[in-house]
Amino acid sequence: MKALETSLARDAWPEVRSVRMATNCPLPFDLPGAQEFAEARAAFLDRFFAFWAGPALATAFDAGTGVGFFAGHLARRHGFRVAASDARASNVEEARRRHPEVEFFVADVEDPRLVNKGEFDVVTALGLLYHLENPFRAIRNLAAITRHILIIESLIPPARSARAWFLDEFAGNDQGPNYVAWHLTEAAIVKLLYRAGIPYVYRARFRPSHVQFRGTFFRRRTRGFVLGSRVELDPAKFELFAEPFYRLDRSYYLRWPARVLLRALLGWRYRRAARAANTDLSGKG
Repeated sequence: MKALETSLARDAWPEVRSVRMATNCPLPFDLPGAQEFAEARAAFLDRFFAFWAGPALATAFDAGTGVGFFAGHLARRHGFRVAASDARASNVEEARRRHPEVEFFVADVEDPRLVNKGEFDVVTALGLLYHLENPFRAIRNLAAITRHILIIESLIPPARSARAWFLDEFAGNDQGPNYVAWHLTEAAIVKLLYRAGIPYVYRARFRPSHVQFRGTFFRRRTRGFVLGSRVELDPAKFELFAEPFYRLDRSYYLRWPARVLLRALLGWRYRRAARAANTDLSGKG
């Protein structure tokens, strides 16, 4: 365990922790707004497990645990045997102090050696993906250790298709270790889960009672849960995502006049091929 922690640790900015200790400032996880937000997400987890009708759940892994709020909740509220990891040794040290019932260790969720920890019935990654440089690699690792259900909560950028933005982060121990990350749309997260080998990807038909998940008249929702399951879930409570597919847009590299013409031509060809296929099928009938 110690060797694994040493090899996977990436506590890039330990001075952040020392400055907070010296100035007696609260950790970002402990600010009132962060606590309220964490409690709303924990309530969503409680409701999800109340609706779970699949195989019995006994073990859980919380990726990107911070100081262990959700890991501790899973252990105390649901009785799971919980392991959890964070990329920062300072966060893991504080998490161990707060939640001694949980096995914490330092690890990079993007490192393929994470799979050496074995499988867990439940895997959670709450507020993690949008802090990562390589989220697809992380999703592959998390899918590999998921026995039954992988619960992802993330920021949802404003686009319906599978897209990503590469953004800089501010320095802080609730951010990514290198302060640069990809932000994935909901469709992109769904796509990556399917391509990582998860057979069913859902959204819940219920949402946390927090404005970031519901939005307002002037502000859209900014976050969401995506559920990757090894078993089918109740369609009355969970909506199945179809895997999105995208073909190469051959007009992408053309300037706009040529792009318009090529897209019109390709669209005509696709429609003609579809009509021909339908004619053949009706003739055979």
